[in-house]
Amino acid sequence: MKLAHYAFGEENRDNGTIVIIHGLFGQARNWTAIARRLAEKYHVVTADLRNHGRSGWDMEMTYPAMAGDLAELIRDVSDQPVHLVGHSMGGKASMMLALSADAELVADLVVVDVAPVVYDHDYSGYISAMRGVDFDAVSRRAEVEEALSSGVSEKGVRQFLAQNVVTDKDSGKMSWQVNIDAMANHLDDITGWPEDGLSDQYGRDVLFIAGANSHYIDPKDRDHIKALFPKAAFTSIKGAGHWVHAEKPEAVLLTLSAFLSR
Repeated sequence: MKLAHYAFGEENRDNGTIVIIHGLFGQARNWTAIARRLAEKYHVVTADLRNHGRSGWDMEMTYPAMAGDLAELIRDVSDQPVHLVGHSMGGKASMMLALSADAELVADLVVVDVAPVVYDHDYSGYISAMRGVDFDAVSRRAEVEEALSSGVSEKGVRQFLAQNVVTDKDSGKMSWQVNIDAMANHLDDITGWPEDGLSDQYGRDVLFIAGANSHYIDPKDRDHIKALFPKAAFTSIKGAGHWVHAEKPEAVLLTLSAFLSR
């Protein structure tokens, strides 16, 4: 699938192209502020994964499928291997690409607050709350956030989910821009990690950035990570949870810049 994407900076920079991939329920524009700063030195592309943002919908929502989309995107936006940055679900899709037959497309890799492991996180409550929104009864995003409150207790999460609402220009009616059905059908795939069909290792540089207040990258998983990514390095961002780039954008920007200019 061809992914909708945004480009920042000039295409023929000596420093190459950075491709940034968001997580579940996110979209490319969540990374716009960081992308614009990085574009002072690099060509930067932010993309909407399948079933998110402006990209197309497909009922297959697996990491091999998402990695295939990323490979197609990279070939479209760069004639050289790219610096690949992925957050959460986007980080898993990026790791999948780096461990696939298309690994040569990835010059180096930054994985933001996720590991190549199976999680027991349950997003079904978010899905149910999103399905429960009556779009015939709302006309403003604040009303969507209020409708979500019965199933989503955290205000910040409600605001984040409500960013996925779009309004039809002709009818004025709101709807979800994300493919909730595909996500619901593949929650086990999204929280999981496929072990079959992967290369043994990705031997180039990899940086894992964790939120210090998050538990997505557990120290006990480092041996497993090192087995797949032997050149992996680890760092954490103080005061940040899972949405590291939204909570501490300056710290993430400095960390990315240091890694990419090493």
